Amino acid sequence: METSDDKLERRLYSHDLAPLPKEMDLIFKTTPDQVVRPQYSEEVAQMMAKAAATKKPIVPRGAGTWGLGGAVPVQGGYVLDMTAMNKIISIDEKNLVVTVQPGITWKALGDALDAKGLFLPCYPSSAPSATLGGWIGTGGTGIGAYKYGTAGDLIRDMEVVLPIGRTIHTGDKYVPACGGGPNLNWLFVGSEGILGVITEVTLSVLPKPEVLRATAYSFDDLSQLTPALRKLVRSDVEPMHIMYGDKVHFEYLRAVGKDAPDVGCMVTCALTGSKDAVDLEEKSLDEIMTSSGAKKMPSEVAEHEWSERSYEFRVREMGAGAIPGEILVPIESFEKVLAETRALVKKMKLKGPVIGTVADRNTVMLMPYYLTDDHNFFRTTLAMGFGKKLGDIAFENGGRPVGLGLFFAGNLNRYRGKEGAELIRRIKTLMDPYDIMNPGKVVETGTRFGISLPAVLMNFGMNMMAGMKGLMPRDKIGDKELAKLRK
Repeated sequence: METSDDKLERRLYSHDLAPLPKEMDLIFKTTPDQVVRPQYSEEVAQMMAKAAATKKPIVPRGAGTWGLGGAVPVQGGYVLDMTAMNKIISIDEKNLVVTVQPGITWKALGDALDAKGLFLPCYPSSAPSATLGGWIGTGGTGIGAYKYGTAGDLIRDMEVVLPIGRTIHTGDKYVPACGGGPNLNWLFVGSEGILGVITEVTLSVLPKPEVLRATAYSFDDLSQLTPALRKLVRSDVEPMHIMYGDKVHFEYLRAVGKDAPDVGCMVTCALTGSKDAVDLEEKSLDEIMTSSGAKKMPSEVAEHEWSERSYEFRVREMGAGAIPGEILVPIESFEKVLAETRALVKKMKLKGPVIGTVADRNTVMLMPYYLTDDHNFFRTTLAMGFGKKLGDIAFENGGRPVGLGLFFAGNLNRYRGKEGAELIRRIKTLMDPYDIMNPGKVVETGTRFGISLPAVLMNFGMNMMAGMKGLMPRDKIGDKELAKLRK
């Protein structure tokens, strides 16, 4: 088990995908006291016992590809970097299951399965870097979810080390965990590391389909996508994945020298199955899209877009930060939510391209992102109010934001209702009596002082930040690049 007390290295663990200004240390102790990299379940159990004995927080972390502060310490303590636990334990081709350690990336696992003629049906868009345990902990809805279900739907069994030092298995390796009392797999899916540390996962996999084909269609504007989605989700066509991007997103990609279409909006679908089945689905999909005003794009454009599915934030190459918001809304509310999101971007004087996916037959995920100057503490901090306001738009339209982490723990009551939220807090207390397991997240917004920020105060602060950002001059990040593009 490797450990590090180096100050610079510890500082690297004080943020995730979203940059956190050092000034945040006035409220949160984001730098851990020690970084620990276990390689075996037994070492995780040892660290859990040590944390319990010393009453020090222990924060499990994958690759840090999320942006809500879920893997960032609040009170220092130990960060448990799980990326060294990255081995494939077994690939069972007869029973169509794979057992792995949680630090392996989704792409590494997918490549290993592909070499054996097997198929990983669902994975995050950040698959090249996101770890298995990290994405399960955030309850991911990603690539393949429309047809095959989410990360949680793939899980057969997990090995989890609890805060009290015990190790449990949550399911059955070969059969579903239904019909045997409450499903413990789902207790840990989306728990964001507050209940235990996942040390082993067994997933269902599939035989590799004969064909995986990408098709793409352009619209004049993203708002025109809604009628096509209504038809698609009520049809027999079942794409593996449906993703989209708006005009501004593709403009920024071209501005940093990437190959991207000059369209008002483009939706890309991935079809899987036998060649005959995919041919029929593509024909039906063409009719649905073109009858809704779309233009079918050349196959090479579709294939290129599919190859880029894991690299949405290449705009960072212009030297700007890109912080995503993420909300789920009913398809019927999509057009209204899109209009309100664009109005919010304009009001806060941000740059806000919109990308997203169709999560299931009733749900669209919107992931607008805004560009920031990470060196401008004031502007970057105020822009964080965008996530709060975006979440409000989702709640008001029958949806919700995705994830709680550190900054949006105040939404738990809105997610689960007052009684449901209280039950989750009681479960946390029961399983973690010393409150060492990733404290200050999900069930509360903790601080370095051991006291919690009330949800009403946190929400008030976020609203204030959004309001103040709207009073500042318009952001000019990316203006020069876009100006060159449009000449």
